[in-house]
Amino acid sequence: MNEINQTPNLNNFVLPPWVSDCELYRIQVREVTQYAMFTLDPAGTLLTWNAGVKRILGYSEGEWLGKHTSLIFTDEDNNRGICQAEMDMAAEKEYSSDIRWHRCKDGTNIFGQGCMTALRDSTGALLGFAKIFSDETENKKLQDSLTESNSALEQFAFVASHDLQEPLRTVSSYADLLVRRYGSQLDEEGKQFINVISNGAKRMNALVQDLLIYARVQTEHNRPASSSLDAMLETALSQLKTSIEECDAVVTHDPLPEVPADQGQLVRLFQNLVGNSLKYRKPGVRPNVHVAAQEEGNAWVISVQDNGIGFDPKESAKIFRPFVRLHSHHEIPGTGVGLAICRRIVEHHGGRMWVESKAGEGATFYFSLPTEGRVPRSLVTRDGREI
Repeated sequence: MNEINQTPNLNNFVLPPWVSDCELYRIQVREVTQYAMFTLDPAGTLLTWNAGVKRILGYSEGEWLGKHTSLIFTDEDNNRGICQAEMDMAAEKEYSSDIRWHRCKDGTNIFGQGCMTALRDSTGALLGFAKIFSDETENKKLQDSLTESNSALEQFAFVASHDLQEPLRTVSSYADLLVRRYGSQLDEEGKQFINVISNGAKRMNALVQDLLIYARVQTEHNRPASSSLDAMLETALSQLKTSIEECDAVVTHDPLPEVPADQGQLVRLFQNLVGNSLKYRKPGVRPNVHVAAQEEGNAWVISVQDNGIGFDPKESAKIFRPFVRLHSHHEIPGTGVGLAICRRIVEHHGGRMWVESKAGEGATFYFSLPTEGRVPRSLVTRDGREI
């Protein structure tokens, strides 16, 4: 068993006698069909071919060798000098990558991802480039389909939520009108009925508003800018001032970093998380909320910790789902959409969100934000290029 678990000594590894250099090239490069793999000289002339070029791009070896690599770029990209720019970047940085539409022999376009590496001799002189190219068209179609479906769903939610507000306003207005005009003629049971109608309309209106926010997260097009999380948290706390004073809460925070983020959405994120801590406080215990930040790799991890009622860790996986609540609205008011909005905001910024809690011991919500930010979906063209 000990011999099996030992790491092999690769210095003593030799190829089987039947594998020559030419045979190895044939197996590893020339006959591979899943990827188009080829080399080109510094001017872009194609020097080698493999079976993947035929399968993906449609060119036989005779049709391929000696041509310029620009033949697989679209007319638009050739007019913009993309082919030459890719080689220039590889020559400067030793490596370049691209993912965009490319032109096949039959004139059709495929969505391909390519990786180009500079080739140099022992003196460092540029010999040319090696490129590996894969067909990502099906993945692109699936991504576009999902994007269109999500956009349609978001638009539907927006329109449906917006249209629901008018009848809700009518219900609330007439309930208030009944109380004002005929309140003196109603017995206690009648007043209770009116109160139920009014409260139901108000709760429905809050739910509609949360649905609108949830639908808008992915459709807001503000480009993230470097913003101070300290300032965004303070803005959120100012909007929660009344709630904080009502329960005599203490909200503290460590110095927080600057991150590329949509300010409006991050204010909403903090407002929802701190507001959630205030809402789920322990009866008779002064709420204490603390916000901290820690850099981990290429992301900041922000935590919002409270001393509230907490919840069973088994429930952690579902509390971020829309309309899922661990308590009825009669016990603790709410719509069940707030945490779903929080996770949607974080994921829209390229991060993730999770929670740790124990019943009776408070909860700590965590979310990560990339230190370099991400390009929102709305700022990328359909062929994958950043605007």
